[in-house]
Amino acid sequence: MDGNCLEKDFISRTLHILKHYEGPYGVTLLVNCLLGLIVLPKEKDYNHITERGQLHFSDLGIKETDVQWGELEDSKRTAAGLLRCLRNSVAHCQIESLSKDGEIQALRFSDQRGFEAVFRLESLKQIIEKLAGYLDQLEIEKK
Repeated sequence: MDGNCLEKDFISRTLHILKHYEGPYGVTLLVNCLLGLIVLPKEKDYNHITERGQLHFSDLGIKETDVQWGELEDSKRTAAGLLRCLRNSVAHCQIESLSKDGEIQALRFSDQRGFEAVFRLESLKQIIEKLAGYLDQLEIEKK
């Protein structure tokens, strides 16, 4: 199996799991899927995904105002910049669950430079599904 096939299969399977999983570990699944979708492509060809692909906030179903950027320079406050910040947050365990009555309602992603984004679980699932769909489409267009 070559690298492109692995990447394509991973994206497709992640999208399938997101749409069909109904087990008790939904939050864990969301974090794992997010991590996989923002790390695997980055290691392979992150520029293809974020720069050449012209990823926009609207592609992910979010608004730039949903994000507190901290010290990040204005030119990097893009959807691609958001993915980099999310990747760093997840990779460095800067995730906090926000609960109500013992149930996780949202996740807060942050970093040491003041980046912060809070996403309700339903919104995060939609963001991850849209990212997977976007990546899947880019894989099709690469062929």
